[in-house]
Amino acid sequence: MGHNVREELLKNHPLSKDARLNAKVEAVGRRLASASDRQDVQYKFYCLEEKELNAMALPGGFIYVNSGLMRILNDDELAYVLGHEVGHVAARHIAKKIQANMAYQLILGVAFAGMGDSAGSSAQNVAQGVDTVYNLVSLGYSRQDEYEADRIGVKYSFRAGYNPYAALSALEKIKKAEGPDWKILGYFRSHPFADERIEALERAIPKITGAEP
Repeated sequence: MGHNVREELLKNHPLSKDARLNAKVEAVGRRLASASDRQDVQYKFYCLEEKELNAMALPGGFIYVNSGLMRILNDDELAYVLGHEVGHVAARHIAKKIQANMAYQLILGVAFAGMGDSAGSSAQNVAQGVDTVYNLVSLGYSRQDEYEADRIGVKYSFRAGYNPYAALSALEKIKKAEGPDWKILGYFRSHPFADERIEALERAIPKITGAEP
């Protein structure tokens, strides 16, 4: 399923050709992947050539970060963003969204394309299923899932040796870069407001790092 959705994504969102950004996302991503509680997933990390400040995870552990977002983050802040997306995978938030969708049976055609169907029927089912999965991921997650992914992201970044408090500066940078309309643009279109996430993380980080009993 992830491979099919990935192919659809890349038709309209090309991978970055910036060797520095590609090396950065792969290096930080590998460390985050090693810290994940789900080692049954083979995580893959990519940079998309997009100015919008956004990141996303697809089924199967495909993690994408837009070049516009990567260019304003240092390694510690990127580790939080990647950890957040890995957190969605590890907590099975993507699977939960798909299973809760009324088109679940249709989506299964993406994973089992060509098994017992005619070529035309199979291709149509795959295309419809890919669109449905991509739309589900693009629409974002519940606020509860987003806060959980934030906590997991901080835990993984800390476990991987990055500064957990960089999550706060990452959110501040994104908020500032988006300007006065940050509540409805870019990264926050599918995430809770930055101020709320910052407040939640300020309470959670000391507990995650063991600084607070």
